[in-house]
Amino acid sequence: MSRISAELKAFGLQYMRNPIGAFFVFAFPIILIMVFGAMFSPAGPPEAPPLPVQDLDGTALSGEFLENINQTSIAEISMIPTTADIEDYVREESLSVAMVIPVGFEANAQSNTSVNVTLYGDMDASLYWYIATVADLAAEELDKYLIIPGRTVPDRVLGTEWVAISPEEFSFIQFFLPGMIALTVLLNGLMILSALSAEYKSKGYFKLLSTTPLKKSEWILSKFIWYLIVMMLSIFLMLLIGIGAFGADVAITPIAIALILAGILLFTSFGLLIGIWAKNSDAAAAIGNAIGFPMMFLSGLFWPLDTMPEAMQYIAYVFPLTYFGEGLRATMTDGNDGLALMNLAVLLVLAVVFFIVATKLMKWKEK
Repeated sequence: MSRISAELKAFGLQYMRNPIGAFFVFAFPIILIMVFGAMFSPAGPPEAPPLPVQDLDGTALSGEFLENINQTSIAEISMIPTTADIEDYVREESLSVAMVIPVGFEANAQSNTSVNVTLYGDMDASLYWYIATVADLAAEELDKYLIIPGRTVPDRVLGTEWVAISPEEFSFIQFFLPGMIALTVLLNGLMILSALSAEYKSKGYFKLLSTTPLKKSEWILSKFIWYLIVMMLSIFLMLLIGIGAFGADVAITPIAIALILAGILLFTSFGLLIGIWAKNSDAAAAIGNAIGFPMMFLSGLFWPLDTMPEAMQYIAYVFPLTYFGEGLRATMTDGNDGLALMNLAVLLVLAVVFFIVATKLMKWKEK
């Protein structure tokens, strides 16, 4: 253990002297979180916000009411199936607002009986009240032209009412943050360690280490421990920015910690394997980039896998980074620990295999 501690201290000093390593651990993830968080954070209602509508009446008057809203060009109507449970639909689709035109809308209006369209949604969202105002104005305008026998003006027949629902909100930053953690582990383990181990080999450092009592497995474990320390600091900073600046609703669970440990072991071992094969640090960096960047953009870190073409989705599951990112997202944002455990199992198997192979193939002395 003392040998591991000594090597850990020596490697830590060497690592921190290299500005590239510190940049990828601390500055790079924070910059991406700030940039993408600022780009995709909502900045108020769009010019023509969507208005999902469930028309349970299906009459000429309900159609005229929707046409009045459409003509304003300040809301884009889409229809909700009449068989859907509106409250479940709002939650499942994470809608800020949806409108229901009730059965008897036209019949009640023509009989001079008050009838309201109902707005369901998150009453804390600015979009909800924006749509509520639009709907109320449309109802008021239509109400003026209703010809109802026995009606006493200025009695108003058509109106709106509100029902509060708290949908399951899921912002871009919540999707992005677990992927950013996985990406940072990939960059530091696969790309940086591959170049470092190739440099150790090409410059004869491994040969020097062979004259010490340090074992190959101890050298690899010291790298794993170092990356674990700096990654935990980096993750703390990412969570601080994501939660504090952009309100990300994420949780660090025991499964998330296990996934991070497995990911660090996997990608440090993978990086070491690249360094073993490469002739020098430049070749290792080229190989690491050639493997890492396609993996980065095809593993669902920046957009959901189900938005990709079907063929690309199959390719994505060839990459270990996919299981890492999907596992983190499942436990940190979705609360789906069952799916997270399945991804963890895949990651652990790969991590153990890569660690054993790296330990076996690594040589202190080149023949």
